[in-house]
Amino acid sequence: SYIEMEKRLKIWIYKEGEPPMFHEGPCGNIYSIEGQFISEMDENGPFVTRNPEEALVYFLPFSVVRMVGFVYEKGSLDRQSLPDITSDYIQVISAKYPYWNRTHGADHFMLSCHDW
Repeated sequence: SYIEMEKRLKIWIYKEGEPPMFHEGPCGNIYSIEGQFISEMDENGPFVTRNPEEALVYFLPFSVVRMVGFVYEKGSLDRQSLPDITSDYIQVISAKYPYWNRTHGADHFMLSCHDW
């Protein structure tokens, strides 16, 4: 039930990464839900835990909108930089923490509000 979910859902947010591509997203355009969600997660919303052992899911706090804005060259057909950044981030967290490795990322999530 929703009430039970409110009691049990715990999300842990990785602290690695720096703005503008991590822990920050757009808040004033058509993709603003991405920025709002990241902001609310980083501000310790009601489902956020500070103890990763309590978490049921783990949030990867990168902004796809910001990645596109900072690393994608307009007009280029090469989009490899986006999966490269994601893969590098996962390598960092999987080397530092056991959580990704326990489930191969099955209990991890990211937010992307568009088709990139």
